Amino acid sequence: MTGARDAAEASAQPTPRPSGKSEAARIEFANTLRGVAAMSVIFAHLGNTFWHWPQLVEWLTGIAAVAATPSVLSHIVPSFLGSWGVSLFFVISGFVIPYSLERYSVKGFIVGRLWRIWPTCWVGLSITVAAVVIGVYFMGGAVPFTFRDAVTHFFPPFAALADSKQIDSVMWTLEIEMVFYIVCALAAQRLRDGHWTLWLYPISVLALWFGVDQVVAHAQADYPVLVRRLTYFDLDPPYIAFMFCGVALNLYQRGKLSLPATAVAVVAWWGLFALTQAYGHAAVKSSALLFATGLALFIACMMGQRWFRRSAVTRFFSDISYPIYIIHGVAGYVILNALMRFGWNSDLASVSTICFMVGLAWVVHRFVEAPTHQIGQRYARKFSEGAR
Repeated sequence: MTGARDAAEASAQPTPRPSGKSEAARIEFANTLRGVAAMSVIFAHLGNTFWHWPQLVEWLTGIAAVAATPSVLSHIVPSFLGSWGVSLFFVISGFVIPYSLERYSVKGFIVGRLWRIWPTCWVGLSITVAAVVIGVYFMGGAVPFTFRDAVTHFFPPFAALADSKQIDSVMWTLEIEMVFYIVCALAAQRLRDGHWTLWLYPISVLALWFGVDQVVAHAQADYPVLVRRLTYFDLDPPYIAFMFCGVALNLYQRGKLSLPATAVAVVAWWGLFALTQAYGHAAVKSSALLFATGLALFIACMMGQRWFRRSAVTRFFSDISYPIYIIHGVAGYVILNALMRFGWNSDLASVSTICFMVGLAWVVHRFVEAPTHQIGQRYARKFSEGAR
């Protein structure tokens, strides 16, 4: 070990951990919150967005909105619940990804992540594309994306690089996840030892973002095509900074960062994220206060992690969190549109569609996500043998 690491560990105050439990048990609170985040997003989209944002639904599906009385559920579920769920997902990713880099080499980590993300993404996007094509065929309208748009989305984050039109409402967050994995791979050793130079990586990301944001702010009139192509690079990097709040909490959990240093890091990265949302020039922004509530919930559950127990219910929703996140949005909107045209009760249609998407997500998890994840883990171990 380096002297810097020895000093860091000497000053660290490790989080108390439940005795006699495995690493998986210690982060059961994160698994539980993953399920909470996924259900928050699906309830927001199918319980609120469909009823109160018909222009967005039509833009995504290409199908004209049908007049219908909004469901009672749409008045109970707040519109911001989806963004809140995304904030929770980002903190969870920042917290758990360093564990993968402890277990695997960089090459093993990358291979494992691709197997973890892409196969389920392919199935989820296939469901999205099929739902739109079938919906347009039977209900009229026009497919709102091109073949090129669809193909590039099958390999995130290439859609952002290819300047493709978004074909659903969640893939942009997966693109951010993939960029975060790249940053973590570059910072792998620093994530393992907790050296202070780790923080230079997200600082570099924000420095790059600042340059892009200035171009977006001042070059629109002279270089509109360039500005349009830089849109994703103006939108995504600030969320990488926010995800490093989760990284700081991971370092504390592993005893590599003291409590005062963790508090400073969390406040600093959230504060930098808040500044980007307040003063940046991206067309779409998030509420820093809303993201703070997701972060606060995660910290509260982390403090009480010894009381979290795995149950059949929490494990089920944790298991299906990724597939339900990928498949629910556009396909759910198409189904709701069809049910409204058949004269269904709004609340019955919302609940039925949510239940159907949950069931479909379990099928995708059982027959796609779980087996391909296991393959990815085998390759990750293979590529990591003797590498560290």
